[in-house]
Amino acid sequence: MIELSRRNIRAIRTTIRQSLGIASARRAPVITLRATAKQLQIQAATETIAIECRLPGSSTPECFAVPYEAMAMCEGKQDDPVSFTRQDDTVIVQWTDKGIPQTRSFPATESVEMPTNPAKFTSIDRRFLTAMAIAVATTDTDTDSSRFALNCVRLRGSDGQIAATDSSQAFIETGFAFPWQDAVLIPASAAFTSNDFSGADDVLIGRTEDWVSIQVNSRTLHLKIDKERRFPSIDLQIPTRGSAATTLVLADEDVDFLVMSTKRLPAVQECNAPVTVDLNGVVAVRAAEEDHSNLTELVLSNSRRIGDEILFNTNRNFLNRAAELGFREVYLRNAEAPAYCQDDNRTYVWALLGAEGALHSDSQTTRISSPVTSNPQNHKPGTQTVMTTTQPTSPRPAVSNGVAAAASEPDVTPNLLQQAEALRDSLSHALSDTRDLISLIKRNQKQNRLVETTLRSLKQLEHIGA
Repeated sequence: MIELSRRNIRAIRTTIRQSLGIASARRAPVITLRATAKQLQIQAATETIAIECRLPGSSTPECFAVPYEAMAMCEGKQDDPVSFTRQDDTVIVQWTDKGIPQTRSFPATESVEMPTNPAKFTSIDRRFLTAMAIAVATTDTDTDSSRFALNCVRLRGSDGQIAATDSSQAFIETGFAFPWQDAVLIPASAAFTSNDFSGADDVLIGRTEDWVSIQVNSRTLHLKIDKERRFPSIDLQIPTRGSAATTLVLADEDVDFLVMSTKRLPAVQECNAPVTVDLNGVVAVRAAEEDHSNLTELVLSNSRRIGDEILFNTNRNFLNRAAELGFREVYLRNAEAPAYCQDDNRTYVWALLGAEGALHSDSQTTRISSPVTSNPQNHKPGTQTVMTTTQPTSPRPAVSNGVAAAASEPDVTPNLLQQAEALRDSLSHALSDTRDLISLIKRNQKQNRLVETTLRSLKQLEHIGA
């Protein structure tokens, strides 16, 4: 007899479901219960992914498999015991549900064959788990391409790189020490998003000829190496940071507003969830229905651009994802080339939708602005914000020796910077107010014309009545 608590069964079944990507119990593999003198192993596997969960405890050695539905039937949130007993070709499951005894019988099946553990496991940086969770979310698990491994993550030992793409977006993170030099392709598994993996402190990794194995606490995940397909050449598509003509600088204060508000903008259900981003006088994100009705504009009051003005279309989900991944600078070469974000170890890049059909603001646009904060984002060293208004700027003071001037007048630069920032904010608000005033004037003019037309019609009716 093998005994487990209902709570343990619930946690283990969740791990198995997430790791193997089980969508329904009918298509789920059997679960093997393997008791040894020192521990209990619960195992499940598909052709490309296998997962093992271990629980401490001594028991009489025995091994048998039960259907996935047997575990689903008796799981719970309580610590009540569940017993699995094999009698000939039948497994009898017994437990108590709210004080009422429950018994179910299932045919015993052959135990699953698990991959062999690597001869050695090597410790790896814990951020590997976070990077893998992001990479898995960047793959295309819905399309099974026979040519490109879009549902796989590439682990390259030569430069410690993790890479993933679904052909529309790509994520790369470097700086890992893998115990191999070549590149291997492993299937994407949602195990990395589970509580078992995401909350782990220690991570071990190893490899055999056919499998990559990741060990986290009492869980071991085996991922079969794809040796038939190839990975897209995304390294050649990653531009260098200096190639950008424009940089969108997102303020921390605008991120939540951007992510939450774009989910409520028009056309969110359309293919590619398109929005137009306008980096001109302000940072604006626009969306409209397919017939260009209900045009709505979000103004990111605390964000700014560096470099050339640009108007581009993008999938709002990719823009939001870049912000949620912690990137605050989006680099753009033009309105057609892919947008990209980079930091010390990570790169995120996605394809834009093309400039055709970009949305422009008009008098009927519904405009919503994020709250203005009192502490705008500071400039990064070595960058220069380009003025984005048509107002003339104050001439720069001429100095013959910049170093000497800085030494003799140490307070001038901070004061000028504060004045420039205040001027920028003032001009931004003035531009927004001017647009609102123009819109109001146009509406009043339209109403006046309507009144005049109505009066003329009434006068004509008076003549007809006479």
